[in-house]
Amino acid sequence: PREKEPMFFAVHGQGWSPVDNRTGHKAGYVIDALSDYVDLFKGAKDGQLIGEASTWYLYYDQTTIRNIKEIYGPTASAVKIIILLRNPAQRAWSHYWLKRRNGEEHLSFDQAIRPEVIRERLEKHYTAGFDYLGFGRYCRAVKNYLENFPQVKVLLFEEMIGDLPAAFSEISRFLGLAPFSDTKAEKKWRNVAGPPKNAFFGILSRFIYRPSTLKSLVKEAAPYRTRAGLKYRLSETLFQRERLPAELEKRLTGLYREDILALARLLGRNLDHWLAPETKGK
Repeated sequence: PREKEPMFFAVHGQGWSPVDNRTGHKAGYVIDALSDYVDLFKGAKDGQLIGEASTWYLYYDQTTIRNIKEIYGPTASAVKIIILLRNPAQRAWSHYWLKRRNGEEHLSFDQAIRPEVIRERLEKHYTAGFDYLGFGRYCRAVKNYLENFPQVKVLLFEEMIGDLPAAFSEISRFLGLAPFSDTKAEKKWRNVAGPPKNAFFGILSRFIYRPSTLKSLVKEAAPYRTRAGLKYRLSETLFQRERLPAELEKRLTGLYREDILALARLLGRNLDHWLAPETKGK
């Protein structure tokens, strides 16, 4: 659909709207009314699979699962759910820089992950992504989905980008599609988030990545694929990747260690590559 991440099942019926802290108003991409959500897919052809990719569904797993069951009713078991998980330390760092790039975040990383800062932002109903650490605690949410739906596929980000053709084939089988292979797929970082390469690019990025009336009009007129492709290419030009410092990675991995080990047991997968060097294999 035109909105890749409508977050619908995470916010529907909650009585509050997530706020974009840049504007002080409801986040423009969030859709909370059922009729508006259904409209996203009205262009689908008969027999065409439909879906979306809302990251909040893992964070707000209980609300999301309840809404899926209430709205789909007896057919909820036919819903196919794909969960893509990334090393939680790397994920938190990447998410932080994404918000910095988009003009939503002005604090240092250490300040932004303080419990009182996260609590204050969530109490103000700022978008859920400000809980950089909470988004990486996967185990409980994954277990909840596995227990509530018969068709759940869990993929690991690192394995996916390591062998894209195999990942495409696995997803195709799961969705009941003919084997799919993208011969143009590249192992290339897209949607780059980090500091601008220079002062001019910083000014330009503020115009491109922050909300505006003009951007809203373009969004309505241009298909998602077109907008995303342009945005990703621009990000590669304007920004440089900010790598996660080794000491911070070690600290974050320590926070996630027990959750990683519990997730590994739940999935029956080896997740040692998510653990810091000194804890691998232990």
